[in-house]
Amino acid sequence: MKYTFYADESGQSGIKKIKSAISGGASRYMTMGAALVPNTRRDAIRASLAELAAEFGRTDLHCSKLNHNQIVRFAKVVAEQKVLLFGVISRKETLGQYKDDIGGDHAKYYNKCAQYLLERLGMFSSSNKLSEESLSICFEEGNFDYSGLRGLIAACRKNPLRPASHHLKHINPNSISVEPKAHEPLLQLGDLVAHALFRCVDDGPSSYGVFETRYVDELAPKFFADRDTGVICGNGIYPVHNLNGIKADKKVHKFLSDLKVNVE
Repeated sequence: MKYTFYADESGQSGIKKIKSAISGGASRYMTMGAALVPNTRRDAIRASLAELAAEFGRTDLHCSKLNHNQIVRFAKVVAEQKVLLFGVISRKETLGQYKDDIGGDHAKYYNKCAQYLLERLGMFSSSNKLSEESLSICFEEGNFDYSGLRGLIAACRKNPLRPASHHLKHINPNSISVEPKAHEPLLQLGDLVAHALFRCVDDGPSSYGVFETRYVDELAPKFFADRDTGVICGNGIYPVHNLNGIKADKKVHKFLSDLKVNVE
């Protein structure tokens, strides 16, 4: 069977000036989300998304334009689909020296987070013995360096410096493509996952101290998880570089730590 991996991000990728309690700037977090879809199910899922958008009186399902109840409904519909979900949560203050090493380049930061996301896909591919030929990867088009992303994945395959990077041997850099959301409705799945994770941790002024876990909770059964324990965090959801590192609200920390899928 062949699959396509649809990925998107939430939050701003800027790292030169980051928002604080007393000054403006880019969001303190960026998240990435993705859905792995069997190619045989793509048309059926596109139809489901179009039907839901019509129910909302919209032409598409961009979470930034949906209200709370609509996003919950969206998550419930996705949880009924044959998809597997993945995500990354990055808190920018953990970049440390790496921020200086890349000269505050937001595109390189985006690519590093994309690397972590693709490592999750590689873990799934490894555990299920999928060949790289069976996977296609589609990122939502933005102001980023996608040829640089392909080069980064190729370099990590050749010389994996982190244990998780060994899983990138299952990811062909040439399988990475880019599409605008308007051209590929299934990118809305990645948008939902990224938005759900961002709302869990977003501590910006517009959050008013509310950390929304409902969306991830609805999607939880569809996340990639450890096949023995069902644990999602560290598998389908990767907090960079660990759960303590993202400094989430205490209740959110416990929520993410406790996230599991049923293991039969």
